[in-house]
Amino acid sequence: MKNIVLVLAGLVVGAAIVIAVKSDGSAPANGADPSKLERQNAELRKKLQAAEQKSGGVEVIESTTEKVVFQTKAQTPEEIIAELRRIQPKADNRERAMREVIHYLTSLTKAGEPALPAIDQFLATNEDVEYEETALAFRRQQKATEGARENGEEPRRNAADFVRSGLGSYFLAGAVEKLEREFTPQSMRIGLFFVLHDIGTAKAEAVLVRVLETTGRGAEVAYLDLILSQLAGEVYKDKVLEVVKDLLMNPVEGGTSLFDEASHMILFGLLTKYKDGTFIEEAKNRILTPDGRVDGAVVNYLSTLLGDKAVPLLYAKLQDDAVTNNGDRMALGDAVLRHVGTHPESDAYFKEVITNEELGPFRFLALGHLVGGDTSKDTLRQRQKLITDIKADTEDEGLHRMLDGTHDRLDVMIDPSKAKEQENDPNSQNRGIENLFNGLFNRGNRNKE
Repeated sequence: MKNIVLVLAGLVVGAAIVIAVKSDGSAPANGADPSKLERQNAELRKKLQAAEQKSGGVEVIESTTEKVVFQTKAQTPEEIIAELRRIQPKADNRERAMREVIHYLTSLTKAGEPALPAIDQFLATNEDVEYEETALAFRRQQKATEGARENGEEPRRNAADFVRSGLGSYFLAGAVEKLEREFTPQSMRIGLFFVLHDIGTAKAEAVLVRVLETTGRGAEVAYLDLILSQLAGEVYKDKVLEVVKDLLMNPVEGGTSLFDEASHMILFGLLTKYKDGTFIEEAKNRILTPDGRVDGAVVNYLSTLLGDKAVPLLYAKLQDDAVTNNGDRMALGDAVLRHVGTHPESDAYFKEVITNEELGPFRFLALGHLVGGDTSKDTLRQRQKLITDIKADTEDEGLHRMLDGTHDRLDVMIDPSKAKEQENDPNSQNRGIENLFNGLFNRGNRNKE
């Protein structure tokens, strides 16, 4: 039997060698169906394309006329890094692109320590490829903003405005403590951090520490803190805080990504996470930014670490006529209202908000502060006294209903046995925080009934 060996060279995530071994050397009989042979050839071409997407391994495919062996060559870590740099997720290819990213990151993890030099070399360049959808949208919005300004138009509000606002940075800074690993990494660099985590050797840990010492991004510091604490407990806690404070005092300028924009906020979030009070005096001078806006991350830091001792400082800013932005005032206000029942200025501000009819139904959102935060019995009773005092100074029936309902809820928090008693009291129904939307936002509908 005559054997014919066909050697086909093709690129298979590196290089692939295709060897076709024909089992019968004779030409097709005159009666052979050419269309059938063409279909078989087409099927073999599909198999070849599939093999080209694999890295390593051997696959044997047989047909009625020939046996084809696809042998693929594994990529080096350097080649995998090059592929990761090439992938740029966009709206129209995101799902496929992210599958590729995860495949390559997994390949690096499987490579183990031999992959460390290539990873270390890339991380030292400070280059990155962003994967997170919000970060990609941020870049698009920034370009649109620049275009609008060049055309003399007013830019549309976008994610950057929220991150920069007092309210946005106030709440987002608190999210740092909840940071965790996600299935899809936020960027190539962060993905490589987790590859190093999964390799888990002393040499991999050393690469992470080198990046911690050189990065200029708060987001990277936060993820490195998460990973290093998982690998080594609190061994690197002091190093993390040293880097945090150095970056706050000497920020890296010129960044254009969402990660750069959020860096300052995340760094204060890390100080808050570790309850590090060594930056308090500096932070007191940073409540207002150079352009007169409130720095919500600073407000969150001071309020968390100083507790009710921060109230006089923050309440004074609320009285400052120069602070006019609603979001900025909401950040300050929320921090002050955390201490209702434990500080007289917090009580005064609560009364100011809850009786301000110009705020409409939104003023009643402040009621949530009466049932949160410090829930010691003494504090809860002080809040009940505050409710009684406010009711004595106003004849607003809607406000009275909401305050009565909140008073009832505080009763139950002080003495849980009163819950059943209130269930049987028809006067306790349809009042309180839980009826905020039905009782206030839908007044018009109720009046029609």
